[in-house]
Amino acid sequence: MRVLAVLLMLGVTLIAAELIARLAFPDYSDDSRYSRLVFERLLNSGVVAQNQGGDPERFLAYTPNAVSTVETPEYRYTMHTNSLGFRSKEIVAPRSGEYRVWLLGDSMFVGVGAQETERIDVQLEELGRRGAAGDIAGLSVFNFSVGGFNTGQELAVLQRFIQEVRPDRVVLGFFVGNDFLPNAIVTVDESGHYAVDSERAQSLAAEVETECPFVFAPSVVWRILALNLFVPRLRYVLASRPEILDRSFGFLRRIQEECRQHGAALMVVVIYPRDGVGGGWVEDWSHSRAAGETIVRFCRREGIEVLDLLSIMSGSSAARKFFFKNDGHFNPAGNRAVAEALYREMLSGNLRPAAHPGAP
Repeated sequence: MRVLAVLLMLGVTLIAAELIARLAFPDYSDDSRYSRLVFERLLNSGVVAQNQGGDPERFLAYTPNAVSTVETPEYRYTMHTNSLGFRSKEIVAPRSGEYRVWLLGDSMFVGVGAQETERIDVQLEELGRRGAAGDIAGLSVFNFSVGGFNTGQELAVLQRFIQEVRPDRVVLGFFVGNDFLPNAIVTVDESGHYAVDSERAQSLAAEVETECPFVFAPSVVWRILALNLFVPRLRYVLASRPEILDRSFGFLRRIQEECRQHGAALMVVVIYPRDGVGGGWVEDWSHSRAAGETIVRFCRREGIEVLDLLSIMSGSSAARKFFFKNDGHFNPAGNRAVAEALYREMLSGNLRPAAHPGAP
């Protein structure tokens, strides 16, 4: 009788939990809405939604010449954009002896939560100004990163603006947390026109439903758990597939070739999510580090200079020191650490400025 009573109480508790979950999370009980939530969580990026509502001629950048303040429980910062809609200074003609660096990436590079003086590009310039004799003279840094960007969008921006920026070095941030899968469903033609391939997106979404039916079990309580526990792991399982990797590799090769044609050196910075940096059981479950290692190996094989951020931030103490706890982006200390690592890497290489035609 006692066992039967315990089982009865457990059953009533589960039924009550399910009813409460259905009331609190109505989207989870609707199959089509839940499928969309799974796909968005899998991509971990707003790439599809942004493309539908954005202007492809502006590469989905921010509002030009705007000042906006963002406030969350973890931070408050003000963001200024230039005339092109990027959180960067304006493009100007290169000066004689100037060494121009151009950052391309997503929200991990743009400075979420960082004031203007705390951004990676601004701190990199400051390191150049304070450098000792023999360091990088005339260091000038532009940052055309935008939150939600994938490598395809970064290629499109590179093709559109490289002749105006005229960089000596392009620094591309590859975020393993949300670049692989968006890269697999977007295209950039030879003219630099970026688009989301709806057929690829639908195929990827259908594949998830076919191969992982347990994620779509009818219980809303289970769906909540699956969305937060299984889907992040699935992201990296899919990212390890050759056909998915090849899409990212293809974009990186095209970026490398574009840089070569314009006399610019290329460095790829491999960025890991907070749990990937922290390690431990969460990383063991997701395998985000393994995903990043594929990009590191590819770059070394292709002769692309690569900075693996695990070389400067690894372990639970680093995750606490360099990332916002809940937001997941670099905090000001993380931005500083990345800027210092970039500066060291650039000092170790050939830093002679290009002979920019027409430079005064």
